[in-house]
Amino acid sequence: MTQRPTLSRPTRHAAMTTDSDSDLPTLDPPGSIVVLGTTPVGVEAALYGRFLGYNVTLIAAVDAWTSERPDAGRIGPTFQDDWFARHWLGEQSIASRWDDAMPMMPDQCLSPLATEAIAAQRDEEASALPISMRQWIQDGLQAILETDLLRGRCFADTFVESMALADVSVDEEGASEADSNGGADESDDEIPPDFVLTLRGEPIGKDGNGSLQCECIIVADVPLDSTEREFDLPADYFFEIASADHSRADDEIRAGWRRITEIYAQLAGRAELDLYRPRRL
Repeated sequence: MTQRPTLSRPTRHAAMTTDSDSDLPTLDPPGSIVVLGTTPVGVEAALYGRFLGYNVTLIAAVDAWTSERPDAGRIGPTFQDDWFARHWLGEQSIASRWDDAMPMMPDQCLSPLATEAIAAQRDEEASALPISMRQWIQDGLQAILETDLLRGRCFADTFVESMALADVSVDEEGASEADSNGGADESDDEIPPDFVLTLRGEPIGKDGNGSLQCECIIVADVPLDSTEREFDLPADYFFEIASADHSRADDEIRAGWRRITEIYAQLAGRAELDLYRPRRL
């Protein structure tokens, strides 16, 4: 596995590599990942990446959430042409169904990583599992965002205007390090371009200059039709998690978790990697 040379950036980022077995691009922690979509699968994807040590930022990306949502902002289902709008909400208003039971069992609405992360923040006994839609969003998904792993990394009022690619340069220090490690030729390897997102809404970071640069993008069940994209798909390090439109909510949620596992297994170059797999005692 060939390591990507040190980059000329203000902070130390991961080395992008190519797995020799699969020939698929990989990204070592703490590589920078932006998850587009503060949806249930977006929150879970961001958490999974943080468990692996990636530098993850989670943003809404598009203003797709219905304005009828009570006290939940843009966290959770959009209830606009998503699975929950098609299979659960129907013609009713979200306000009228806010305290109705979720369409899945309480132990199926949050991943094992999510329940572990929430429990780690609480000294008292484990809280009751969510039962209603409101509880799932406010006491489940929003609680995940308040854990140490994701606190300060979610921007539900930030949207993406456009996405482009930017070439990455290698500084002299990076080249000399490659030379000293006997990898003089590695500094000449082609470095994959970064993604540059042009933003509007809530600024990210102290500079708040309206742009965000990252090494990987995961689109988490949000429509990007109105977002300008200045590169063709498929593209390395650009992943999508789309609705599988299963008839059952638990099957739909598990399909999203499986896709999360696939993405991070590829990035890690480890086909067997699965943080959702039950641990041996």
